[in-house]
Amino acid sequence: MNLCLRNVFISLWLIYTTSLSAQTGFTLPFLNNVTAGATVALPVKVYNFDSITSVQFVLRWNPAVLQFTSTDFYNLPGLDEDDFGLMNTLDSGILRLAWEASDLELGETATDGTTIFRLRLKAIGAVNAGSAVTFGSAPPTIFEVTQLVDGVITPFEMGAVNVTQGFVAIGYTVSADEPYGQGNTLPVQVAPNPFREKTQVSFDLDAASDVQLVVTDESGRIILEKTVPDCSRGQHGMEIASPELREKGMYYLILRTKNKSCVQPLFVF
Repeated sequence: MNLCLRNVFISLWLIYTTSLSAQTGFTLPFLNNVTAGATVALPVKVYNFDSITSVQFVLRWNPAVLQFTSTDFYNLPGLDEDDFGLMNTLDSGILRLAWEASDLELGETATDGTTIFRLRLKAIGAVNAGSAVTFGSAPPTIFEVTQLVDGVITPFEMGAVNVTQGFVAIGYTVSADEPYGQGNTLPVQVAPNPFREKTQVSFDLDAASDVQLVVTDESGRIILEKTVPDCSRGQHGMEIASPELREKGMYYLILRTKNKSCVQPLFVF
């Protein structure tokens, strides 16, 4: 049976966007109901890509759910497979990109919506598994875009670039185009919330099921995962301690059973 996480804020798994709408943008797609075992293509598209002299970043995913197969469809001058760092990509779920324009005095410009390359991944997870696919950094590769601004090469970090993260859902649908909170089908209570040290997640099962708990940060990066197999019918609880979430801020809790789900914001202060 498909899981439906309807009514989730578009930012839940998918989007980290700055307020600088005129800045360069990179997007990844949101793929619903992918067939287990299928290979999917995730185009990396650009917006406001004007006089760009270099781009470097990493793409991350959960390697237990998605497996790297290749990159293709290169649409920047000089971009090819040699610009990607593939060492340990299969096992780590990290792909590195470092590209530089051939003419640093002009940079490169692309029309809005241009696919600069595609990432091809195989869905190796079971039905009802899913993984965010996100832009970011992983030492020694930092997220950085350089652009000619008044003739000067100027670097921009991730906070100054519009980024739309991606997601792949295997055998279920996550909808992010409806108001938050109306589609939760699993009764869940989180208390206290906000919390400083720890909080208790309580839920009621109407039938025995495995239970998956996932916590992401606002950019869709998975911070915490727990799976409790064979939970019996009735009341259950899980504890989340603030050190597991690394730092203060806002997070999202996703709780899923075989046929129900719930999304709740978490606040650590």
